[in-house]
Amino acid sequence: MAITDDGQVKLSDLQTEFGGSAPTALSEYYAGGDLVGAGTESGGGVAIPSSGEIQITDFYGSSAFSPYTITFLAIAGGASGGRSSSGDGAGGGGAGGMLAGDLSASFERNSTVTISIGAGGGSRTGDGSKGASGSNTTIQGGDFTNISTTGGGGGGSHNPNRNTTTDNGISGGSGGGAGSPDNEGGGDGLPTQNSTGGSGTSGQGNSGGNTPQSNILDTEQEDGSEFVTGRRHSGAGGGGKGGAGGNGGALGAGGSAGAGSASSITGSAVTYASGGTGSSGGTTTGTAGAANKGIGGGGGTAGNSGAGGSGVVILSMLTSRFSGTSAGSPTVTTSGDKTILTFTGSGSYTT
Repeated sequence: MAITDDGQVKLSDLQTEFGGSAPTALSEYYAGGDLVGAGTESGGGVAIPSSGEIQITDFYGSSAFSPYTITFLAIAGGASGGRSSSGDGAGGGGAGGMLAGDLSASFERNSTVTISIGAGGGSRTGDGSKGASGSNTTIQGGDFTNISTTGGGGGGSHNPNRNTTTDNGISGGSGGGAGSPDNEGGGDGLPTQNSTGGSGTSGQGNSGGNTPQSNILDTEQEDGSEFVTGRRHSGAGGGGKGGAGGNGGALGAGGSAGAGSASSITGSAVTYASGGTGSSGGTTTGTAGAANKGIGGGGGTAGNSGAGGSGVVILSMLTSRFSGTSAGSPTVTTSGDKTILTFTGSGSYTT
């Protein structure tokens, strides 16, 4: 209950509102001390002094500060897909790691929350290139200790030689999809190396899809030796927050993107952190992941891969508790009794 301007304010009124025992001097209620939080203001916007002269009238309309809850959504940058040469599939990029749901923290007066937004991985323009992983997104300060989401893992590419790792997706928040495995023909045995997707980070995302080896073994040689007929493959999909990427297979059907996850923190349901699709072979240009959603980019075959989408941080709190103090120009909206701050670049919010 705020202290009213009725001409009857006593030291005991301050004790009731702010605490303390048997107050004998107004100096016990300097702002920033044990009883009155730093930055306390009267109802008229007059700051309570932290030293020097202090008067009962400084407290008209003031009240004690109570901690409040901030709900958040944090998504890292998505990865780009890999790029392979003509005829060979490349994996889709993994989604940026996502932390959401009922996570919240209680904050005291003048607690500053600092936000850093992860960038998406850049498009790949050269054959044989794995996708570029996305960057991490972080929220630090107050009770947001060690809140960090991991950038998505880049999609795999293709190398025609055996026993290489170029074909494998990279691990990340969600893992990148596998590219086409070895398709050499004419060997003395069946190549058994499959391409594997990158792993996802526990609680943040899922693995990229795999592309199993499906070369053809021909045993009808005159000398009875085995002969391998090479077969080309599509790329696998990148993982998403809601599910793993689809596996690659025959040409013409790239692996599906890992599903994203919906959040209603802004007041309406929006899907974030989907993976990128694997390329199907032939000539394919990958689709870029949507910005500020942490979506992975698609794989490319003889065409550039899709870039990953940048990350985002969204904070939500009761409008009655919103301080109005922020940096970095977040977008501020309201939904019902909540105020929502959407950060697409680095910034901060002070309670």
